[in-house]
Amino acid sequence: MISKPENDNAVHVALAIYDPNGTYSQHAGVVMASIFSNTKSPVCVHVLHDETLTERNRSLLVETAEIFAQRVEFHDVSPHMEQLGDETIQSAMKSIWTVGMLFRLAIPNILPLDKAIYLDCDIVVNMDIQELWDISVEDCSCAGALDTPHGSLSSTNFRRRLMGCDTGKYINTGVLLMNLPRMKEKLDLQRAFLWFRRNRHCMQLPDQDLINSCLSGDIKILENRFNNRSTYRNAGFCGDARAEGVADCILHQAKPWTELRGSAQDYLYWVYFLKTPWGRLPPEELMCLLIDIVQKSPVTHRRTTQCYKAIFHRMRKDIFRNDIAVTIWFGVKDLYYRIKRALHR
Repeated sequence: MISKPENDNAVHVALAIYDPNGTYSQHAGVVMASIFSNTKSPVCVHVLHDETLTERNRSLLVETAEIFAQRVEFHDVSPHMEQLGDETIQSAMKSIWTVGMLFRLAIPNILPLDKAIYLDCDIVVNMDIQELWDISVEDCSCAGALDTPHGSLSSTNFRRRLMGCDTGKYINTGVLLMNLPRMKEKLDLQRAFLWFRRNRHCMQLPDQDLINSCLSGDIKILENRFNNRSTYRNAGFCGDARAEGVADCILHQAKPWTELRGSAQDYLYWVYFLKTPWGRLPPEELMCLLIDIVQKSPVTHRRTTQCYKAIFHRMRKDIFRNDIAVTIWFGVKDLYYRIKRALHR
């Protein structure tokens, strides 16, 4: 039976912060501000971190919670990450992902709760998160919304099948409603370590592939509004921020702090950014920040040569990374690793 801790009626949300440059914590602050602004219930945010979280950023996260009269607690995941082994950690660090993506795997071991919501930090919560919290996960390990669909013959689905995922029920793990005791039983860190060793040659999204593989058949599918990855351009810029298409949902799109695409999440991210301590900038500094983001955005081509480079880059990807070529490559690669494992038994 999934129940809340005694005398605790709070919604429990976990965020993961790996912040070697000291700039990522503000995005967690924006997620917190968006939750607190739209949720009437008490909320306790659990920040999973390692030594990269500075004292200044910790104090600003505490201040963010205090502004809204909510709670934040901090949990050092370093001891738990050690259980995954250096091999797994280094595999994560060498890819485009960071070790922070693995923090969510430690949640069942860290939080003494029956239930928790995990959110990525590139999310804006534009709804009362109590709605997600009230969904039952008594009969499953976790619940999430379906990931972006791929064709049945696509290289992405081919890789997922090799890893034992159910491609028809493959979820995006940026938003997870977790049954913590059941997840701890089915997906301990030792099993995660062995899975990474076996599948590292074909995984694309290590943590997401792991969860979909190891918990296959024990995942509840949520409505897409709980992890909305559609793009609504220009919504919210003129009029109400809770514009049609983005009201009552959790937005999970392109990272608004790296580029501006004219989407609703762009607008809402900066609205909630201004409600955090990081948003206390003089107008001229805020303008410089936004102009810098526009200049760095891949959709902004200030010169004709930049446009041509983007076109040629896309052509190279389409020619050399098409589904047929990638599928054949990973089929051969997977066969090689299977033979190698068999010879070492």
